[in-house]
Amino acid sequence: MGEERTEKYYVRRREFLNEDPDLPAFIIGIVEDTRAIPDGDPDSRWNGGTITLDLADCYRRVCFDFSMYDAAQRANSLRKITLIAEVVNAVREGIAMEVESRNARELRAATGNTEPASAKPERAKAASATPAFTSHFTTLGL
Repeated sequence: MGEERTEKYYVRRREFLNEDPDLPAFIIGIVEDTRAIPDGDPDSRWNGGTITLDLADCYRRVCFDFSMYDAAQRANSLRKITLIAEVVNAVREGIAMEVESRNARELRAATGNTEPASAKPERAKAASATPAFTSHFTTLGL
């Protein structure tokens, strides 16, 4: 009997996105570590490995494909996840600024102050000064 191989992962995470269990939005992220799979593996699993990014709200599900078959597809997969991360981080910053703005409006309404804040929230200044995500294409030589 041959040596049994156990799968290892760089990422293996499942999370519900809402605190209310009746709202079953979720995210699943899996990236298998194929370094321990020998090059001569008859299934050639090292050339693909398991890579999953699934996002779901309460009604719909989106599954992203990240092919690792050859150098061009690996570069495209890295570009794809980089763009997804950049947009998600930008939306996160926008939501954070909107939460701050709406909380300030509620506070002004509760205190009877009807004058809007004259300056943008401090978070907006910090967000424009530094990017939310840095690409790793240069680091990896792609």
